[in-house]
Amino acid sequence: MRYHIRERAWSLTEAFVVRDDSGNAVFEIRGKFFHIGDDLVMFDRHTGQELVHIKQRVLSLLPHYEIYRNGQHWASMHEQFRLFGERFKVEGDNGMAFHVDGDIWKWNFTIADHAGNLLGNISRQLSLFRDSYAVDVVPNVDAPFIIALAIVIEMVKEHHEQKEKRER
Repeated sequence: MRYHIRERAWSLTEAFVVRDDSGNAVFEIRGKFFHIGDDLVMFDRHTGQELVHIKQRVLSLLPHYEIYRNGQHWASMHEQFRLFGERFKVEGDNGMAFHVDGDIWKWNFTIADHAGNLLGNISRQLSLFRDSYAVDVVPNVDAPFIIALAIVIEMVKEHHEQKEKRER
């Protein structure tokens, strides 16, 4: 299944939606106020149920995010230092491990489990109105989780861009 997200769609003051290929709003992402670091919650657009909670770990050398499901810590996602391409490692509380490989500037990533099985792709899409990206999720894979990983990558990219501006 393919989902679409506008680039830089969120801020702490507004919500944004994730759409399916038909343009239907499937998930809604809202920022939480008065928090240090990024803090976003994904809701099912039809039921209003909270699906995923993403929180930035502020005291960390490289970007690091915690992902919660049903109020319980579910996984940690952190950027790993590499000279070529970006790589993120996702470690779950139940021993699961995923790898996100790709290039943050070209905006092209693959998500695979520890055995190398492809779970999803994230890629840039250009439109006349605003840049967006597509998140392709393999059938029978947890779509909200894969979309949460894409959102974390976008937040990391935004932090890198802000850091570059400050250094100029």
